Amino acid sequence: MISLRKSTVRRVTATAAAVAAVAVIPVAGANAATGDDSVPFTPTVSVIPGSPACAAVLSVTKLPQTVSRQYRVKVSVARIGTNCGQFIYSVKWRNLTEGGSGGQYGTVASDGTVDGRSDGISDGFGYAPGAGRIAARVDTYSKSDESGEISLPHIAGTATFTLR
Repeated sequence: MISLRKSTVRRVTATAAAVAAVAVIPVAGANAATGDDSVPFTPTVSVIPGSPACAAVLSVTKLPQTVSRQYRVKVSVARIGTNCGQFIYSVKWRNLTEGGSGGQYGTVASDGTVDGRSDGISDGFGYAPGAGRIAARVDTYSKSDESGEISLPHIAGTATFTLR
């Protein structure tokens, strides 16, 4: 029989609680909704460029459809730290019904504005996956261009919804 000290039990309990909390987060964004519904993604938490240390929490919501087979997202950013720099985010999707995939990139400026828009609403060609059940994911990068991507350390946000 192994003898455990109280400090060991507390550490194991705290670790188990943290793992359980993280395991539950993706389920919150996994509810499939119709195109007429707003669907929140699970939060995206990311280390971002800045000194001495910066982080951001991206709150992304799929908005109700205004155009058939397409969607829009509203992105808001809560920054943690001072002198934080700009970074890139992506919303990538996969159509689980028809099999296509794609996505779109956006920029969060050092002042916290998203894609240069005060409302934080992003739409366009990258948000047209067609009708069906859609699984989407939010990731963050320090760089993304023709030469490649440099991912920032982050926990991706996810959501599943249905487009008409």
